Amino acid sequence: MSSTADTPRRYAPARPARAPRHSRLTRLSHAALVLAVIVQLASSLVMRRPYGGNPGNGFFQIHEYAGLVAMAIIVVFWLNVIGRRLGTAPAALMPWFSAERRRALHADILRHIEAAKRLRLPEHDERAALPSAIHGMGLLLMTYMAASGTVWYAMTANGLGHVAFVRPMMEIHGAFGNLVWVYLFGHAALGVLQHVTSSQPLSVMWSARD
Repeated sequence: MSSTADTPRRYAPARPARAPRHSRLTRLSHAALVLAVIVQLASSLVMRRPYGGNPGNGFFQIHEYAGLVAMAIIVVFWLNVIGRRLGTAPAALMPWFSAERRRALHADILRHIEAAKRLRLPEHDERAALPSAIHGMGLLLMTYMAASGTVWYAMTANGLGHVAFVRPMMEIHGAFGNLVWVYLFGHAALGVLQHVTSSQPLSVMWSARD
């Protein structure tokens, strides 16, 4: 016969599962966008752009089509951000239009600076202002890259590549490409660092489960 001391251990209720931090659509669209960006960056290293009457090589075409796919993913991402109930609020991603959110961002920057002085990461806070603002800037950066590439593709396909604004738009596109490299590697490094040093596992975003 089992002792009464065994009863709580045997019949203890299961610990409730932690509620997901992000919706499945957010996680899937995030993964799809990361994949599209990686294809974009990798192809940019070996592609040959059109010059004069010479067309670009196959890697340039991959770069073009991956950009169009990225634009479609970003549209879905934005619609999801605007309409979702789970995850970071749109206003937190773009705190520049609220005095209260700007103050919160300033305070959070100081918090991160103080932690950096001690060679530590600040305690993880899912609603912290700085990470949300950085995510928002990253989303804006990817949006510009995909949108400018899509506009260029549409303009040149219709014989309008000579229009005045196209060249400066693509010069900015090329310059911002370096920022995309920095953002991708920085974002990934911080995610891994948080995974190993805090209670913020990568599965919070990198999981297809509900």
